[in-house]
Amino acid sequence: VPGKMIRVREGDTVELHLQNLASNKLPHNIDLHAVTGPGGGAEPTLIAPGNEATFSFKTLAPGLYVYHCATAPVGMHVANGMYGMILVEPKEGMSKVDREYYVMQGDFYTNGGYRAEGLQNFDMQKAVDEKPTYVLFNGADGALTGKGSLTANTDEKVRMFFGVGGPNLVSSFHVIGEIFDKVYSEASFTGVKHDVQTTLVAPGGATVVELKVQHPGSYLLVD
Repeated sequence: VPGKMIRVREGDTVELHLQNLASNKLPHNIDLHAVTGPGGGAEPTLIAPGNEATFSFKTLAPGLYVYHCATAPVGMHVANGMYGMILVEPKEGMSKVDREYYVMQGDFYTNGGYRAEGLQNFDMQKAVDEKPTYVLFNGADGALTGKGSLTANTDEKVRMFFGVGGPNLVSSFHVIGEIFDKVYSEASFTGVKHDVQTTLVAPGGATVVELKVQHPGSYLLVD
């Protein structure tokens, strides 16, 4: 969690193959918010375990878009981490930066308590009540700490592709000790905001932020 980023260019024709392993128990599909048409690809890709589906689409609008499983109950599939992002770069490409990072936030609902050991099954009632056991970056407790920390050198420009899988909670995304030099609000490349402290990202939404690391030290990502 999250799924791999798909990176394409505006105007591309994309052929997507989705495989549902025979060892799985449930049908799955994929809805890409970059795809126009009923279900965003969910209808032609709904497949039972052991099957594979293929469809193609043309990237009509640049932006950073969420994709996710859209099989009923959708909230259960999303809350189990079945989401990622697809970047549709503008035709002219993107400006050069020194580092790029891919981060997604999600809320998880388990029948056990916070940090309970062992396999934790999904708790539908907690999800309906919107009371998550965990709110995580990149699908694991402490995923972006220690060896998983995002690193940069002083004076380097960093671009972060940030999205929220959800299914329920918004993110008030902020990096403590930094100001975003650029924010592409709601991941639209048609406009940019400068010198932003915190940006709001909805479930199933995304943003692109850029910053320059000016002083050495540790900087915390918070929601």
